[in-house]
Amino acid sequence: MAFSVRFAESLRAPPELLARAHEVLLDVAESLENIPSTSGLWSAMQAGNAELNLGGWQFEYRVDPVLRRIVVVGARKLAGTRTG
Repeated sequence: MAFSVRFAESLRAPPELLARAHEVLLDVAESLENIPSTSGLWSAMQAGNAELNLGGWQFEYRVDPVLRRIVVVGARKLAGTRTG
């Protein structure tokens, strides 16, 4: 079963950036398929959230290997960046 990508309903970011973040995280999800279940990477991922910086925004996400999903839990505009 492949990993899915989900966004918390409370996220507020430009729709085009959410779409691009979804594409990038689908690539991450595809990469996760090739990591053996015995890899120490899984423990490291469960220890905290990861970040994706994209278009002047930072998306914080969590990887759940048991439910096989990536959940984006936060999004914030980075200081000093312009969008548009």
